[in-house]
Amino acid sequence: MIKKIIIIQALAYSLFAHDIWIDDSFIVHYGHINKSNSHGEEKEIKQEDILEVFCLRDSNIFEMKNKNDKSGCDALFVELNKAYYTKTPYGTLKQAKDEVKMSIKSFQSIESVKRVYNDNATELFKSGLELTLTNKLSEISVDDKARLLVSFNAKAQAGVVVAYDENVIGVSDENGHINVRIRKTGLQNIKASYTLKGDGVKCDEVIYTTTLNIKVLK
Repeated sequence: MIKKIIIIQALAYSLFAHDIWIDDSFIVHYGHINKSNSHGEEKEIKQEDILEVFCLRDSNIFEMKNKNDKSGCDALFVELNKAYYTKTPYGTLKQAKDEVKMSIKSFQSIESVKRVYNDNATELFKSGLELTLTNKLSEISVDDKARLLVSFNAKAQAGVVVAYDENVIGVSDENGHINVRIRKTGLQNIKASYTLKGDGVKCDEVIYTTTLNIKVLK
């Protein structure tokens, strides 16, 4: 039980390190969506830092070759470039474990963000870690529950840590489900993190972090 709590706390730290979100102009941001937690590090994520952009439209999923053209989708799924980070006695470097001396701990970061725009966004994008809204967006108001499916490579995934509004709310159940009670209007930022063992050469761990954005109007 103690080990489980420690793991959850470690994953929670990775969830709160920063936010990623898609605004109403389809621009992907990095920083803190809650301005009260801002440290002046907000920035727009550049096109060259985005690996892939997928659009869900009329139950069809396709890759958008023009990464700047994100309009007209029922949902968007954006995956950022993968990156390695290694902690050393002289700081944390953005390099793989086998590229530095005196490695202490290393991980590969795989981050994504999905924004749901309407009730038609029910399909899974089938890419890594994903949060999917299973009830209708149009029926969600403040104090209602957003019912989520946590999946990994399109399969329901149990035991994934989920956070909302800077708080860990729990882990997904044996069927990959978890409910999030919405506390405010506006753009919601719901995050999940899942860690796998690395290859030991490039990294010790692979950390998947994903965000779900939905906009609640009332």
